[in-house]
Amino acid sequence: MDLEQFKRWYHQSGTPKLLVDEKFEDGRYTLTLTQVVPNAVDGSKQLPYFYPLKMALLDESGKIVEEKTLLISKESEEFGFKLASKPVLSINRDFSAPIVIEQKESNYAFLMKHDTNSFVKYESAQSFALEVIQALMRGGEIDEAYVEAYGHVLESSLDLSYKALLLELPSVSAIMQKEEVIDFECIYEAKEKLQKHLAQRYKGQLLALYTDNHKPHSKELDAQSIGERSLKNRTLKLLASLESDEVAAMAHEQYNNAITMTDKIAALDVLENISPNLGAVALDDFYKKHKDETLVMQKYFSILAASHRDGTLDRVMALQNDDAYNELVPNLVRSLIGVFARNYKHFHAKNGLGYKFVADKIIEIDKINPQMASSLAGAFKIYEKLNEQNKNVMHKELERVAQEQSLSKNTYEIISKILKVK
Repeated sequence: MDLEQFKRWYHQSGTPKLLVDEKFEDGRYTLTLTQVVPNAVDGSKQLPYFYPLKMALLDESGKIVEEKTLLISKESEEFGFKLASKPVLSINRDFSAPIVIEQKESNYAFLMKHDTNSFVKYESAQSFALEVIQALMRGGEIDEAYVEAYGHVLESSLDLSYKALLLELPSVSAIMQKEEVIDFECIYEAKEKLQKHLAQRYKGQLLALYTDNHKPHSKELDAQSIGERSLKNRTLKLLASLESDEVAAMAHEQYNNAITMTDKIAALDVLENISPNLGAVALDDFYKKHKDETLVMQKYFSILAASHRDGTLDRVMALQNDDAYNELVPNLVRSLIGVFARNYKHFHAKNGLGYKFVADKIIEIDKINPQMASSLAGAFKIYEKLNEQNKNVMHKELERVAQEQSLSKNTYEIISKILKVK
C-alpha cells in the first residue's frame, strides 16, 4: 500500500470535514463521501487527506449487518452495498479518523439508543444535545426525541463511568465553538433550560440512580467503585438544576458522610450553586480542615471562582485577602483568578466588570510572574467571536493593558495580537 498521501497530515493545517450523503434504491445502499479540506493559513488550497474510516450499517434493531473500514483518499468517492432494507449508518467508529462529520441524516436518537460502539454512541448524544441547545438559543422548543433517547440511556445497562459520560450535557466551551457570534447569556439560558427539563422529567429515575450508587463509606479505587461515584455525582449535578431543598439536603448529607475527596468536592460544588446557607456551612468546615494544605485549597478556590451564583466576582475579589491565598503561588492564582477567567457566566458579564478585574490582575501579576500573566491573557482570545456589546467592553480593557508601560514582552504580544483581530 502506498502511504505517501498520508504524509499530508504532517504538513497541512486545519481539521478536514467529511460530508456524508446516503441513498437507498432497489436494494442498493450508496454512501457518497466528500472531503472538505480548509485552505492553508496563507489561503492556498490544500489537497485531500488519506485515512481509514471505520463504519457499520445497522438494521432497525441496532444489529450490525455490515461493518467495514473504508480507505478515504479522494475529494469525493462512492461506496455501494447490497441490502434488503435501508440501514442506519454508524460512522467513524472508534474515532478512526480525526475529522468532523457532517450528515444530512444523522439518526442521533437511534444511535444513542442502539449503537454498541461507545464512541459513536457518545458523539451522537453530544451532537444531539448540541442541536437541541442551539434550537433553544434561537427560540425553538426542546426536541422530545432527544429527551426520550436520554431516558433510554438512563435505563440502559452500561459501564457506570461510561454512562456518567453519556448523561453529561455539552460544555459551554463546546457550545460556543459551534457559534459564529457568541452570547454567553443565551448559551447558559438554553443549557440550563434543557438540564432542568431533563431533571424534572426523569427525577424519579435520577434519584434511584443516585441512591443505588451512593456508597459514602466506600473509598475503593476499582473500576466499579469509581464508576459508582462518577454516576452518582453526575445525577446529583443534574438534579441540582431543580434547586430544591431536597437536593440541597442530599448534597449536604453527601458532604458530611463522604470519605473521598471526589464526593466532597462534588457535594460542595452543588451546595455553592444552589444553597448559599448550607454551602457556607460546608465550605467553612472544609476550609477549617484543609486551610494549611495548598493542594486541597486549590479545589476550594476553584469551586468559589467557578460559581454561577450572583456576587461571584465580589467573593473572588475578597478571597484575594484570604490567609490561605498567596499570589506568589502560581497554582493558587490559577485556581482563583484563572478559574474565574474561564467562568464564562461572570467573566463575560455584559457590564464588563469581569474583564476589568482580570485585566487589573494581568497588569499586577505581570510584574512578579510574566508567564502567569500571559496565561491569564489567553482568556481574552475569544474576543474575535464575541457579540458587539461584549466586544466593545473587552476592547476597552485590552487597550488599557496594552498601554501599560512595564508590560512584559510575552503578555504584550498576546494582547496586541488579540487587538489586531478585526
